[in-house]
Amino acid sequence: MSNAGQHHENYLEGIRLFNAGEYWHAHEQWEACWRASVEPEATFYKGIIQAAAALVHWKKGNLRGLRRNWEKSRPRLVALAPRMHGLDLGALIAAMDRLVLADGHGPAPRLHVSEQ
Repeated sequence: MSNAGQHHENYLEGIRLFNAGEYWHAHEQWEACWRASVEPEATFYKGIIQAAAALVHWKKGNLRGLRRNWEKSRPRLVALAPRMHGLDLGALIAAMDRLVLADGHGPAPRLHVSEQ
């Protein structure tokens, strides 16, 4: 499998893991993609990695960690197109904003991906 094919597989596995609540493992899958990427993909991967990190803290009941990581992630994600690599960034941003504003009370954000 080519590097591009492997990174696509890592990306998709990260989405599956994120939606399963396995935020740390999603982060690990996307880190391989981030390390091999150039802009604007590097910003995209940094943003979703930090969103996953925010949710790692959320699962542990660490609201400060949730907020701090989301404060790093959000500006990166809003600077990108609303949909990147099939991922609905607008929906992710809205779901994360709701969770943070509700002090961690609410459903876990899910990633919505469509074929490009």
